[in-house]
Amino acid sequence: MPFEYLQELAACELPLTVHDPACIDKLRVLRAADLVAVLVSNDESPVPFARVLSLTDKGRTMLAQGEAREIL
Repeated sequence: MPFEYLQELAACELPLTVHDPACIDKLRVLRAADLVAVLVSNDESPVPFARVLSLTDKGRTMLAQGEAREIL
């Protein structure tokens, strides 16, 4: 679930580059919910990646409040 991934990201040193397609999909969901700032490679990239730049204020607030509700 993307919320658990958000919790994992909060414990990481950012920026962080991710290559796992499943994690990239979660990052797309988190970005759509305005919880992270992330750059995602385009579909034509030979090596898919996402670069997590930071958690947004909204993402930090959600984590601080322990809101484990479904994201999007």
